[in-house]
Amino acid sequence: MQMLRIANIIEDARLGGPQIRMAKVAGRLDRSRFETTVILPEDDSAGFTGRLESEGVQYKKFPLHRLTKEPPHLFKFVLFFFYEVFLLWRFFRRERFDIVHVSGGAWQWKGVLAGRLAGTKILWELNDTQMPIYIKMIFKLASFLVHSYIVVSNRTRRYYVDSLKLKNKEIFEIQSPVDCAFFDPAITPQDGRLEEVGGIKVTTVCNVNPIKGLEDFVMLAAELNKSHQGLNFFIVGRVFSSTRKYFEKLTSLMRALHVRNLFFYEGSDAVERILQSTDIYVCSSKAEASPLAVWEAMAMAKPIVSTDVGDVSSFVRNGEAGVIVSAGKLLPEGVKTLLADMDIARQYGRKAREIALHELDISVCVKKHEEVYQKVGVRS
Repeated sequence: MQMLRIANIIEDARLGGPQIRMAKVAGRLDRSRFETTVILPEDDSAGFTGRLESEGVQYKKFPLHRLTKEPPHLFKFVLFFFYEVFLLWRFFRRERFDIVHVSGGAWQWKGVLAGRLAGTKILWELNDTQMPIYIKMIFKLASFLVHSYIVVSNRTRRYYVDSLKLKNKEIFEIQSPVDCAFFDPAITPQDGRLEEVGGIKVTTVCNVNPIKGLEDFVMLAAELNKSHQGLNFFIVGRVFSSTRKYFEKLTSLMRALHVRNLFFYEGSDAVERILQSTDIYVCSSKAEASPLAVWEAMAMAKPIVSTDVGDVSSFVRNGEAGVIVSAGKLLPEGVKTLLADMDIARQYGRKAREIALHELDISVCVKKHEEVYQKVGVRS
């Protein structure tokens, strides 16, 4: 069988869901059939390259600038755009990859342009459900360069592919994967920081960003403090320079509402331990596609309370593995439902792990990637 060489590129090296997905999938592909090289920016890459090295995945760093609202970075993104496309084109042409897999979403244009100029098949992965209209329009204009798409959720398909009426393109749906052998409550120790605080622990894991709806998480804490005692709340995630003002807004809101039992843990290399010590997991996001943090909480047998974002309701299944609410302001009612009967909450958690094992495990995702690569790579 033909060995297929994959270039998997992303223009943002800050460690998050897409980067973790890339490392885990590339590290578990059948290496007798697929050879993957991950291409990433030099800046802010330490966490990502560490994951790639731990998975035994080869990578190549380039001086790529990401699209951002921060003026200095945005200026460099525009100024060096075509030079960076040239660097990528030269690399792709020399290496003669079979597929350029463009990860990271609809704004990842450099890999699409460079790969197509190099005569390589383009597989574009879409992983969100909310983008500025100008990005959607550029995405549509670039669609003629693309051979096939991966969407990480059915809602992503509707947001991009169906709404823009893209035709004659193969669309493959592959949810974000969770490693259920690693995220296993039977073998995971507890997190010392959370255990020291004690009480019933309500947690969310996400990089601090307005799209995560963390104001609603703060409001959740304030509302539940009126009717319950012994609760503690945790936000676990990184605060980037671009979101520092948003973080300060959240802490100001906490002070205004007299919320003293909500704790920020800025990043963690042991999310599994934090989840092990968690009693209820909350997703307060305003928009998601296939949220890895929720799937990890499910794998750790935690009951979920989530806004109805992405494909969460397809897997949490309201009343089966947790509670789905239509808006962030309703999160307190969802959590109260679980607090009223923690035995039911634990039952939801056990069901959540069962769903994660059968439908979201990394083995399922890797198999689907292999099928897609084989189909796209050998097609004339």
